[in-house]
Amino acid sequence: MTPCAMLDTRRASTDSIPLDQRLAFWEQYNASTLVGLKCSSYSDAGFTATQDNLSLDSMRLAHIVGNEHVVERDGSMIRAVPKASIFVSLVTGSGSFFFQNGHCQLLEPGELMVYRTDKPYLFGFSGPMRQFIFDVPQDVFASRCLSRFDHALKISAHTGVQRLLLRTLGERTRSFFQHPLSQDAGSYQDDAFELLGNIIAGQVGHRRINALSASYLLAAKQCIRDQLADPTLSCERVAVQTGISARHLARLFALEDTQPRRFIQEKRLQLAHALLSSQQVRGLDVGEVAYRHGFTSQAHFSRAFKARYGQTPSEVRAATLGS
Repeated sequence: MTPCAMLDTRRASTDSIPLDQRLAFWEQYNASTLVGLKCSSYSDAGFTATQDNLSLDSMRLAHIVGNEHVVERDGSMIRAVPKASIFVSLVTGSGSFFFQNGHCQLLEPGELMVYRTDKPYLFGFSGPMRQFIFDVPQDVFASRCLSRFDHALKISAHTGVQRLLLRTLGERTRSFFQHPLSQDAGSYQDDAFELLGNIIAGQVGHRRINALSASYLLAAKQCIRDQLADPTLSCERVAVQTGISARHLARLFALEDTQPRRFIQEKRLQLAHALLSSQQVRGLDVGEVAYRHGFTSQAHFSRAFKARYGQTPSEVRAATLGS
């Protein structure tokens, strides 16, 4: 895979489908790609929609554009096409409504709807619609976003922090769909999980942070991600580039029960693990993987890696290459 390789984007569009076959086409495509559902249109012009799909390591993404319609996943569909995921829907078009577990929620553009796919639901769009769907396996959602999730959750931009995080999530996802480079997939996925975790935590009251602190924290994390390969990266440099003191930087990361140095090491280890677990590691030894990700000592890298993943880098590499 070349450095500029693009992820495969699977696309479906009703444009070339006869009007009387579009709903059946849409249901069939979604059952094979996203989730089994029933679709109804109440547009005089007939149903129109386009969907782009991307598959990442721990989540799938969908970008859907269409006119007014309703999708429903009922009990019979759940039995016929089972799926145990959490969907996070970011609505960016017209208003919509969501019904699950006897509760109806009205959504405005820019709001999130978080819901389970193993429970019946109905999602309706009253006008031209756009939405991003983050399709996350339930175990991954539990570890990265919210440990226990039973009831649908609507998330509004009711605070400055939520507005900032929701806007950042939308812009980051839109940009990634426009240029889904393979080399950026891991970074995007980490960003998306981090943003979703913070957005959901803010909604359920697990975190307290103001908009200014959130913006500094986002900027600091982006500085870190941009320089992970540099072994001289320091907390002091990140603080200067972010425009705050090193002490302030430490306080910001403490809001998430971590430290800047720990965050830097965790991100380096995640990228190294992803490389060691892919065929791109062929031809690279463990030392090269370590140095590519900002570690100056292979021994330190191996100790930190085993403490984090329970295996040495060499063991992961060997398993990947089948040797």
